[in-house]
Amino acid sequence: MKRTIAVIQARMGSSRLPGKILEPLHDDVSLLAYQCRRLRRIEGVDELVIATTQARRDDVIAALAKAEGIRVCRGSERDVLSRFVLAADMTLADTLVRITSDSPFRDPAVIARCVAEHQAHGAEYTRPEAGHLPRGLRAEVVEARVLRQIDRDDATTDRDREHVTIRVRENPDAYRCLTLAFPEALHHPEYDLSVDTAAELGYVRMIHSRLAARGWPVDTGHICALLAEITPAQSVQQGIAS
Repeated sequence: MKRTIAVIQARMGSSRLPGKILEPLHDDVSLLAYQCRRLRRIEGVDELVIATTQARRDDVIAALAKAEGIRVCRGSERDVLSRFVLAADMTLADTLVRITSDSPFRDPAVIARCVAEHQAHGAEYTRPEAGHLPRGLRAEVVEARVLRQIDRDDATTDRDREHVTIRVRENPDAYRCLTLAFPEALHHPEYDLSVDTAAELGYVRMIHSRLAARGWPVDTGHICALLAEITPAQSVQQGIAS
């Protein structure tokens, strides 16, 4: 049976909002800790790992991983691809789920479906169809051997190494790629749940607060239903203030 791990790529450096992943989402729970707690148990995934860098400023990420009981691997800051290969080697993984740390609402059910379909179809790369989910709620599943091949290839560029799966996404005919359809109610690519700025941090805090006030679970369906109630004229900043 194939061994599948989910890898959160995380580092403190950020050009627009440094240290954003350790900012609190609610109470004293940081974006990264919240994501770890949501994703530590995903059906079909054997282990959750954090892949961070060897930079001293990322020692706090390693400390958080230890506190949460999650394995951490540390590698190059700029060569993210090599970090994923290192994570695969460390965990003896056959299949990897790529997760970015700036999107706290990743949905375990979405990831589980992507993993199950990926394995059922013998795919090398799987993701939701374009436009079928909000940004920050999508998932990528890729075979470790594909990343190892790209890592060893002399033609691999710095861009390939920074964006990990971009070689596969831009050359779908060269790999066994699978795209998954999701219900029409979730087709909201205009919604963005990733955090790059202080305003976006306030936005996801507002979403979490409103979901909690209603007793709604933090999943893709309820997030889309909540955001559908926010009028088009209401800006992110207005949403934060309300």
